[in-house]
Amino acid sequence: MTYRITVTATYPRDADAVFAEACQFAELVQAMRGIATYDGLPAGAAQQGKTYVVDVTLFGLIRNPGHTMFVERLDHQARLIQSREHNASVRRWDHELSVQPDGAGAVWTDTVEIDAPRAAWFTAQFARFVYTRRHKKRKATTLVSRIERV
Repeated sequence: MTYRITVTATYPRDADAVFAEACQFAELVQAMRGIATYDGLPAGAAQQGKTYVVDVTLFGLIRNPGHTMFVERLDHQARLIQSREHNASVRRWDHELSVQPDGAGAVWTDTVEIDAPRAAWFTAQFARFVYTRRHKKRKATTLVSRIERV
C-alpha cells in the first residue's frame, strides 16, 4: 500500500535563502537532531544525479543500514529537489521538496510517497511526524500536514 504525506510550512524569509539551506546536508542533520543520525552523509550540498548511501540510526536505537538516496532532480531556479529513496524496510520513499515565494516569505512543501510492504501505515505516520518536527525545529510560522492513500 502506498501513502502520500504532504507537509506545508511557511517561513518569514526569502524563498531563495530557505531553499539554499534546504540543499545543505548540515541543515538536514540539524533538523533531525534527536530523531536520527546519519553515518556516511557527506559534507556540503546535495547534487543532482548523485546517489548517497547512509546508515540511519533512529532514536539512538533502531539502525537502518544502507538507506539509499538518489537525487533525481535538483533545480535551483524552480527551488525543487526530487529524491528517490529506499532501504531494507521501505521499498519506495519518493520525496519532493519545493520552496516557493509567498509575499515577503516562503512556502516549503514536502510531498512524500511511501511504499513500505510490512508497515506502510506506521511508516507514513512516522514520516508525517518527522517532517512536521523538522519544520518545528526550523521555526516555521505555520504548519499543515496530511496523509492519504494513493
